[in-house]
Amino acid sequence: MMKCVICKTGDCLPGNSHFVHVVQEKLVVVKNLPANVCNNCGEAYFDTDTVNLIQLNTSEALKLNEKVEMFSV
Repeated sequence: MMKCVICKTGDCLPGNSHFVHVVQEKLVVVKNLPANVCNNCGEAYFDTDTVNLIQLNTSEALKLNEKVEMFSV
């Protein structure tokens, strides 16, 4: 089990989280991602496959003209 690098006291357990990021003046929200989430502070850690999914969804969002893009996985 991984200790949280942010709060240094919590344990990171399997769960779900959201990724929120501003790219080229657009807010991209990717919801319900698998992550290891700290049971103390809530910090989320994503694995490589999930990061690739985030990047794919972000690329798709940048092609659209909306100010806010939300994706659920």
